[in-house]
Amino acid sequence: MAAPAEGKIAPSRMDLIHRWIAEAFRRLGVALRATAPPTGPVPLTRILEAFHITLQPVPGLTRGKAREFLRLSAVEERLAESEKSPLAGLMVTRPAGSVVLVNAQDILTRRRFTVAHELGHHLLHQPRNQQGILRYDLTAEDGGNLSGEELGRIEAEAHAFAANLLMPESWVRAWFAQQGNGTVISPGLAASRLATLLLVSRQATIRRLADLGLTADATEDAASEEAGDGDA
Repeated sequence: MAAPAEGKIAPSRMDLIHRWIAEAFRRLGVALRATAPPTGPVPLTRILEAFHITLQPVPGLTRGKAREFLRLSAVEERLAESEKSPLAGLMVTRPAGSVVLVNAQDILTRRRFTVAHELGHHLLHQPRNQQGILRYDLTAEDGGNLSGEELGRIEAEAHAFAANLLMPESWVRAWFAQQGNGTVISPGLAASRLATLLLVSRQATIRRLADLGLTADATEDAASEEAGDGDA
């Protein structure tokens, strides 16, 4: 699935995304609008802790394995097939504290984006069922609470949240201003350097740099890498 464009998200929702990200950095005591370039990746684990969320990798993650791991009760028969589908990530809410599960077999950059994506769901989307595994990626016909249109909307918002959290605009602009030593830097080289610094995929940085108008649109280049970096 291609990454959804932020331009398709309602301005009021983008404003909410930015406000939640500002709150995340405020809880860390980090200046989000700093003019100095970043020296390393966004401290994602500390952000989870600030929102009282535990991170737990699970090999071969599915809903079924998540239930076994967390000792949650089984589900009704109509959800049996969805319990077996492989997942990159899953958010679970419990009285003792929320948990975000990620597939331990995914590479680090994908796990980080998955965690940020799931945090976006947690902060932006209030589920009808406030406890247990949150059915963010299930339409009504699959046993969830969403229409196909609603699913597309919340996935786009969670993706935008993750991109903006892991690659803050002020950080990316400050970093890009110091690249090239006065020469033109290629989109691919810029993306590779930024991806290494911020611990995100090259595909994600290609899109981010283009979205911010810092490099030419490299949609085809990014699309060629899509197979290795699916959605959460």
